[in-house]
Amino acid sequence: DGRLKFMMNGWDGEQDPLPIVVNQFLTQNTTVQIVDLSGVPNEVAGVASAAIARIVFQLKVWQSETERQNSPVLLVCEEAHRYVPNRGEAQYEAAQSAIRRIAKEGRKYGVGLLLVSQRPSEVEATVLSQCNSWIVLRITNDADREHVRSVLPDSMSGLTKMLSGLRRQEAIFVGQAATLPTRVMIRNLLAEQLPRSNDVDFDKGWQQQALTLEQINLVVKKWRYQSK
Repeated sequence: DGRLKFMMNGWDGEQDPLPIVVNQFLTQNTTVQIVDLSGVPNEVAGVASAAIARIVFQLKVWQSETERQNSPVLLVCEEAHRYVPNRGEAQYEAAQSAIRRIAKEGRKYGVGLLLVSQRPSEVEATVLSQCNSWIVLRITNDADREHVRSVLPDSMSGLTKMLSGLRRQEAIFVGQAATLPTRVMIRNLLAEQLPRSNDVDFDKGWQQQALTLEQINLVVKKWRYQSK
C-alpha cells in the first residue's frame, strides 16, 4: 500500500531524521502550522495523528524547565470526534491514547489542547472534562446540549438553556480564560483570513457541464498516486 510506504524505508543509521521531522511541526518560520489530514484514510490518519501528538509531548517532556517556559505549544484538533470519540474505533486507538495523555498531563509540560467539534456528544467525556475553558456556539441537538451541560461546572450548567437560541456567530464563553461567563459575538474576518472551507455551491455547480472521461481519468490518477 503506497500510503504506508513512508514507514517501510529503513534508517541508514547515520543522520538522525527526527529533528527534521520535529521542525516540520515546531518551526520558527510560522507561528501556526497546519497538518491537513482531511483526505487521508482513517487507517493512516489515526497513526499519523498519534505520532504527531506523541512526538510533541515527548519533546516537551525532555526539555528543561526554562525551555518549556519559553516555547509552549497548543495542539488544535479540528473534528475532535475523529481523534477522541466516545466509542472504540480501532483505527484511532493510538490517537485516542496520545490525545488523552496530553489532556491529562500536558499542561505541566507546556502542551495545551484545543478541541473543536460540531458534535460534542461524540467526543469522549473524560477528555472534555479536562477542558477548563469553553466557547460554545449554537447547539440545537438535545443530546449535544445535555453532553455540554454534564461537563460544565454546576454553577454554569444553566447557560446551556440558551444555546439553541443563539444567533449566527454568537457564542457562550465560560471557564478559566473568561473573567465571567460571557455571551460574545465572533468578529467578521477579512477575505484573506477566512479558511478555505466554504461549502460547494450546488446551484452553480449543477449549471455546469458534467465531468468528461478525461477529467475523471485525471482525478483517478491523483487518487491512485495519492498526489494533488
